[in-house]
Amino acid sequence: MNNPQSSLAYLRWPTIVELKSTQIFWYRAALFNFALMVFCLVVGLFDDRTLNGISVWSKPVKFGLSIGVYFLTLTWFATFLDSKTLRSTSGKWLVGIPLITGITEVVYIAIMASLGEASHFNLSSNFTSIMYSIMGIGAASMVLVLPWMAYLIAKQNPMSNPLILAIVIGLCLTCLLGGGFGNYLSSNGGHWVNAAPTDANGVWLFNWAMDGGDLRVAHFFGMHAMHAFPIFVVLLPQHWSPRFKLKILIVFIVAYVLFSAHTFFQAVNGQPFLIG
Repeated sequence: MNNPQSSLAYLRWPTIVELKSTQIFWYRAALFNFALMVFCLVVGLFDDRTLNGISVWSKPVKFGLSIGVYFLTLTWFATFLDSKTLRSTSGKWLVGIPLITGITEVVYIAIMASLGEASHFNLSSNFTSIMYSIMGIGAASMVLVLPWMAYLIAKQNPMSNPLILAIVIGLCLTCLLGGGFGNYLSSNGGHWVNAAPTDANGVWLFNWAMDGGDLRVAHFFGMHAMHAFPIFVVLLPQHWSPRFKLKILIVFIVAYVLFSAHTFFQAVNGQPFLIG
């Protein structure tokens, strides 16, 4: 799928063979995270220990899914780059930085879950404090490489194509919104704002607080801009003209940013995203 010649080619989902041949390390990292997610999900069925009111295995399950999707998405986006780009010296850094930090983070989260301890905001010892700082640096690096990839994709593909524009803006806004909201969440010392310090009885699957603000909501939507925009374009009717798709896409992007900002101000003001 590198440098497709028609607009329809951009809308074709890559095959597994194409994904593996484009960037095998990111592809394998995605599979590793999905496998770890399934493992933790199964273990959680037999382990009734809880942390913050939910299963100790809930966090590695969610992070395994999230980081797995992250790597699979990067692998898809890599199909829009010249085959030599990611094999260059700078390209190897682009591949290696998120690869190392993403795997390190999810493995540490799983290990801490097995010990029944928190991985985030755990300052109970020098070791956990250091690891929390390392996780913060790693999380930052995983979003800071996204504008770099966006630049490479924009350089090698026509920005007049709605899907390319969606990918480029999605990567940049994920860094800005996801990284920004995540940094605020980290500096806040926790995700609850005027809410009971428990994830029990939260929103299904996400565990977002329903009795007060939860900073994870805005962070979630910010981090998934890189998925929402391209998927939105792919789902648009194919008979629509590229120009009309671009207009619709811009409207969607503006609405998405405003909605994400709204969820952030909701949380900061101690208001729940959904009321139970």
